[in-house]
Amino acid sequence: MYNVPQFTIGQFYVNTPGNLSDPIRMSQLYNLVNDLEHLPGSWGPVGSNFFMREFGSFEKHVEDPMSTSNISESSITYRDEDLKLFLEWPEYDHWNLFIRLDEKSGTLSKFMFTTAYHGDNLQDIAERGILLDRWRKTLEKYRDDLNISAFHDDAHFIDLIENMPTDTWQSVLGTLVCMAVICFIFLYDTFTVVVVSLAILSIMTGIIGNASWMGLALEPIMMSAMLISMGFSIDIPAHVSYHYNSADAHHEGPITVEERLRFCLAAVGLPALQAASSTMLCLTGLLLVPLYMAQVFVKMMASCITLCLIHGLLIMPCIFSLIDTLMRKCQRLTSKVCSVEEVRR
Repeated sequence: MYNVPQFTIGQFYVNTPGNLSDPIRMSQLYNLVNDLEHLPGSWGPVGSNFFMREFGSFEKHVEDPMSTSNISESSITYRDEDLKLFLEWPEYDHWNLFIRLDEKSGTLSKFMFTTAYHGDNLQDIAERGILLDRWRKTLEKYRDDLNISAFHDDAHFIDLIENMPTDTWQSVLGTLVCMAVICFIFLYDTFTVVVVSLAILSIMTGIIGNASWMGLALEPIMMSAMLISMGFSIDIPAHVSYHYNSADAHHEGPITVEERLRFCLAAVGLPALQAASSTMLCLTGLLLVPLYMAQVFVKMMASCITLCLIHGLLIMPCIFSLIDTLMRKCQRLTSKVCSVEEVRR
């Protein structure tokens, strides 16, 4: 609560340090570190682990052990032959974790450094994504010369966030199309398939809207819970549409919409309520776990189950009844128009 959400460390790997005895090269390296330390939220030099600063002090004292003056970046003298000695000193041996030397020549091959960042906004993974983008834009200016790369613990999640909106609408569209095709194969009735497809689309839209209303960000955990809830969103509307469409097989003679709905709700209503209640009862156990993943899953599933019941047991029957009423009125109006035309003839 007091450390991880508001504090993050950037790890930067310089794969081609080159000849650091060249003042221009050394200045370029320091410019890189300074740019990263001046990004919003940075702790500055005090929060960085950059071996060159201590190595510069070491070199200065090797040249003049009695010197007490501060070391400036422009006055640093880099010598490869002193680097191995620097790493052997007890007070500097921790830098062995940051530096890789060439096995043959003993010269600097690669190294890493870290910088620290803090801020209340870093509790939001989207804000950490913005910070990661700033790192990458800063490194882009030096990538060709230093072959530098950045690492962040949450980078594999953060990189997914950018594709989340596209993945979401593609998942919704794919689920909707597949369900429409399957319903058409088993029901073979265009009107019923259109109604159930619109109901599923409405449920999915409602799930996403409720997630936003509950303050859930579009991130990998929420995306996983949403994909699972999309599978649940198909269940009740599909059963309602199937029993509505197959009601005539259990009825002798012509069947009205009211009789279809009576048969459908009698067959599906109670089982749907039982299934929803049992699922919600199972989910209540997750509320006892103080875990973000569990909380997100419960919210998404509760939203999905509620919307499924509303659409399957209320909205879909109303649509079937309303459209049947409109069609009968249209038929009556058409028959009246036809009869008037026959009278005129």
